Amino acid sequence: MYTLLPPKNQQYIFLREIFGLIIGLTMAYICFGYQMLHLIVLPTICYVTLKTLNPNTIHKAVLLICCVYLSLLHIYRQVYEYGSYTLDITGPVMVMVQKLSALACGLHDGLMADKKQLTDIQKRYKIRKAPTLIQYISYLLTFQTILAGPNAFFEDYLAYLDGTNFPKKLPKEAKSPPSPLKPVLKKVLITFICALVIYFIVPMYPSTTLLDEKFLYETPIYSKIWFIIVITSLTRFKYYFAWTLADAVCNASGFGFTGYNEKGEQEWNLLDNIDILGVEFGVNFRATIDAWNKGTNLWLRYVMYERASPKYNTVMTYTLSAFWHGFYPGYYVTFLTGSLFTNSARMVRRCLWHRFQQPKPVKLAYDFVTCFLTRLCLSYMTFSFIILELMPALRVFWHLMFYLHILALLGMYVLPLVVSPLKTVKKKSQ
Repeated sequence: MYTLLPPKNQQYIFLREIFGLIIGLTMAYICFGYQMLHLIVLPTICYVTLKTLNPNTIHKAVLLICCVYLSLLHIYRQVYEYGSYTLDITGPVMVMVQKLSALACGLHDGLMADKKQLTDIQKRYKIRKAPTLIQYISYLLTFQTILAGPNAFFEDYLAYLDGTNFPKKLPKEAKSPPSPLKPVLKKVLITFICALVIYFIVPMYPSTTLLDEKFLYETPIYSKIWFIIVITSLTRFKYYFAWTLADAVCNASGFGFTGYNEKGEQEWNLLDNIDILGVEFGVNFRATIDAWNKGTNLWLRYVMYERASPKYNTVMTYTLSAFWHGFYPGYYVTFLTGSLFTNSARMVRRCLWHRFQQPKPVKLAYDFVTCFLTRLCLSYMTFSFIILELMPALRVFWHLMFYLHILALLGMYVLPLVVSPLKTVKKKSQ
């Protein structure tokens, strides 16, 4: 059980860095062999960039270097292992790209940016002092996050190392000193349930059915829609398993404590990458997307969405996400469709949401309808992420008559002409 920890001296912190680094490198070598060199080469290139370039440009340069390096790995995998799901180094490099680009943005914000122009997230993660070499290496290669994430920001990692993520004194409302036992057991139980679903139920609904001409031509459209909902829902359990287990590992090491809530209960959600109930029962598209892969969503918002032009930030964010995932055409179908749905949902909400908040039964009915429509949109936009290919995805869309693409366009361009939308106040974005 974790109790309140005394302030740690530099020697103790150094030992924790070395310990985490050695275990991380050992795990990487066991899993990937010589491929683990990519986890050394890319940080080396970026370290030289951070040390030699002007802080005003390092965030752009590091993000570009990371995207190019990761893209080459994705292309290599597509050429030699097309469509496979074998374990290779691209997964850990994807996590490292998040860490490196976030670190560079934090340094830029801490050393160069005008404090008045920073957003709340940029203020939260800005880095006022360049990391030492050992801090830099251990942050990138520590064993908790080296294989499957989740992404951890540098300032949070330093707080974990020196113990400042735990309170010096227990607050009055606290029921017990910090201990990860309960959250770890809960998350392990969730991973066990997900494993059962993956082993016993997922094989009953193969995604290759969507490639079957007989299924596409002879199955009624409502059956196609239902099957797509089922396979996309079941596929999510693979991600629930990996992300929840990774979070449990971090918590077990003491990483992830965020304090106490109003009831005095401990919260270990700093590195939560998924809100399963939020994904499965979110009442609108934005809430559902925010609950999915939260670490990556925060990274995309931090390095791209809040730094790009407000006119193009949604498209640019989805494009970066697609590049980060790889170059299978299905990824781009998913993210471009997601960009369309995001803009459409935003406009529909501006037109309708405020009209259905009273009385309570009306609000409940509105939430039920939007929850159902969100499930339709989520399955419709993500099945191409599973089958990977462009033409098969377009064939499925054709047999579905592109019905949600059409509805999304109507929501964006026709609905505002019929129902006046609420005006929004645009915030300044850097």
